[in-house]
Amino acid sequence: RLFNSTRIPKLNKDELITDEKGRHLLVLRKGNFYVFDVVDKDGNIVKASEIHAHLKHILSDPSPAPEFPLGYLTSENRNTWALVRQTLLDNGNEEALSKIDSAVFCLCLDDFPTKDRIHLSHNMLHGSGMNRWFDKSFSIIMTEDGTAAINFEHSWGDGVAVLRFQNEVFKDSTERPSVSPESAPAAVDSSKAVQKLTFNLDDSLKAAVSDAKKKFDALVGSLTIEAMEFKRGGKEFLKTQKLSPDAISQLSFQMAFLRQYGQTT
Repeated sequence: RLFNSTRIPKLNKDELITDEKGRHLLVLRKGNFYVFDVVDKDGNIVKASEIHAHLKHILSDPSPAPEFPLGYLTSENRNTWALVRQTLLDNGNEEALSKIDSAVFCLCLDDFPTKDRIHLSHNMLHGSGMNRWFDKSFSIIMTEDGTAAINFEHSWGDGVAVLRFQNEVFKDSTERPSVSPESAPAAVDSSKAVQKLTFNLDDSLKAAVSDAKKKFDALVGSLTIEAMEFKRGGKEFLKTQKLSPDAISQLSFQMAFLRQYGQTT
């Protein structure tokens, strides 16, 4: 379920689908959708220099953000989204949605730098909603200054699998990087390799996107994030005291809730 997977909205009960035949990456930028193959017909990963070229091509696309960004729909009530998705299919968007659903994973390119830890937390948790597709099994989000994180859909599995994947990617990319700031992209015609997805939207679909955006903005507006750095000890100290770091974290959440609301449930 880690790769090529998506949570499909259905009435009362969603469906997890995996298409192992998918060989393409889904890239979001300014709410626009792009796909290109990252695995060849023999199952080998495409050369890093070619992927570099395709991403550079996407970053050079002058297209503005769409007036009705479909990403907001994935934050909607699931039954509402299920009905809207069916309307999308009925309006001739089956191929585009299939490309999204079967992609290996999603890469979200945000055209702004990270300001601070609070901004980082908000952006990686929910962002603006425009440049996300929350139904994908996982998305790698990268800001203009290279700050990156993973946002993943939780119904298909636990965070352990995603953490293992993230750790392996970090280790490999730092110890054996395939590209660097000095690397040159491959001399390939990315205009033919990269496909920009387009969608047919009628008035009801446009209204659905606008409504989803209003709900998303209201929900995000109700969320406050604060952060502090505790320097008096970490997981290693807790282990020397024969305490579980995870248990202490969970207890701290419960203590905070108790102090805030005067109850534990």
